[in-house]
Amino acid sequence: MTISRMGSAALLAAVICGCSILPGMGGSPEVAGREFVSTSVTVDGISQPLVDGTQLRIGFTADGMLMASAGCNTFAAMYRIDGGVLAINEGAVTEIGCPSDLADQDAWVFAFLGAQPLISVDGDELVLEDDNTVITLLDREVADPDLPIVGPVWVVTGLIVGDAISSIPDGVVATLVFTEDGLVMVNTGCNSGSGAAEIRTGTETILFGEVALTRMACQPPASSMEAAVLRVLNADVVRYAIEASTLDLSIAGYGLQLSGAAVD
Repeated sequence: MTISRMGSAALLAAVICGCSILPGMGGSPEVAGREFVSTSVTVDGISQPLVDGTQLRIGFTADGMLMASAGCNTFAAMYRIDGGVLAINEGAVTEIGCPSDLADQDAWVFAFLGAQPLISVDGDELVLEDDNTVITLLDREVADPDLPIVGPVWVVTGLIVGDAISSIPDGVVATLVFTEDGLVMVNTGCNSGSGAAEIRTGTETILFGEVALTRMACQPPASSMEAAVLRVLNADVVRYAIEASTLDLSIAGYGLQLSGAAVD
């Protein structure tokens, strides 16, 4: 794929194109509230793979916001669909420093979205196209369905502080496994044990009971990981959210991000 480099200002200028958008917010009810992930990209009929390990992800909120990512930064803009054309304005892009291949891919994708591509939806498939490019996407819940909270081994991959997610110490592995009989099996990265876990699916909350653990002395960095895990599990009520294979457990201003793997 031939993509030209663009700086932040140039990228925003390309995306916020000054296109005429009909008054009001929102778009087609076929996409509102859904997220899609790319399955193929063709340019002039020739397949153009994305950077290894990346997918284009596009989400449409019910109140008229489009969110897109292509491997590094995230683009957000108000959107409207009119006459089969996707039009956006009031866009903004995060400014994470990206490797050059990802920066180029971001720039190309975000500029494409800002150029009023045609849009069509057929069930779970969404297609965006201009004169020479066709991007085909599939509903994220079909392409990458949410794991159930009960059953998978959930591995802590990040610590949530406010709106930021920080990395965990190298070499320390902490896990949670929720069981059918209302328990959570815990490995804090040092000690292990179990406790009660009442999962309330209607409110997406978990009520944890006291966790009984082994009493091995923990040295840093395992001790800091154990403290982070227990800070969440010892809270009265913990909110949870699952998207694909990612589980967030959060209390006020703090939480854990975990990655799940289904158990055969």
